[in-house]
Amino acid sequence: MPEPYRRRPGRATHLSPAKLGLVKVDADFGVEYPDGDATSTEAYASLVRAGTAALLELDRCVVTSLGVTQPVATMLAVLDGAGEPLTPSQISERLLVASASTTATLDLLERRGWAKRMPNPDDGRSNLVEITEEGRRVADRFLAGVRTLERNALDRLSPTERRQLLRLLDKILGRVAELAESAPTPLEGRRKRPARLTRRPS
Repeated sequence: MPEPYRRRPGRATHLSPAKLGLVKVDADFGVEYPDGDATSTEAYASLVRAGTAALLELDRCVVTSLGVTQPVATMLAVLDGAGEPLTPSQISERLLVASASTTATLDLLERRGWAKRMPNPDDGRSNLVEITEEGRRVADRFLAGVRTLERNALDRLSPTERRQLLRLLDKILGRVAELAESAPTPLEGRRKRPARLTRRPS
């Protein structure tokens, strides 16, 4: 593996959020938040924790295997899957990242020899970005490895459970998509501060 990313002897291992398990609310949650729902809070927070843990593990494996961070590998995958050269703007749209970040990541991909810029024949003010043969070889290896990571992460679930999980996630994503298209939910409401959090003035 790349020398800068070898784990040094005696160095503490990073604690994954997954080690914390499911998020659990206090027994008096309903009293503290009369407008809330305990299972909704536990499920929402646990979903966020699971997503964060999954991304961190992916990033850890990418850094170890490629010596770059996950956003760099993701951009490489976008270029590989495009099947044609893309403009930096098209790459940004597919990655949902700021153009400044796109430029820095493209610079890194070019230094690695995984992508190359070329003049855009349709627009002299912009460039096209194309994956190189070396980039394709890296993408082939990296993407196959991601499939192995995904399978390992979900191997505690049966095929039936995985399909059930997908159905549930589809419902959640559909509802969050609806919320995202409407005005933001006002983050205000009723709360009865519990005694354990009430500090008396000294």
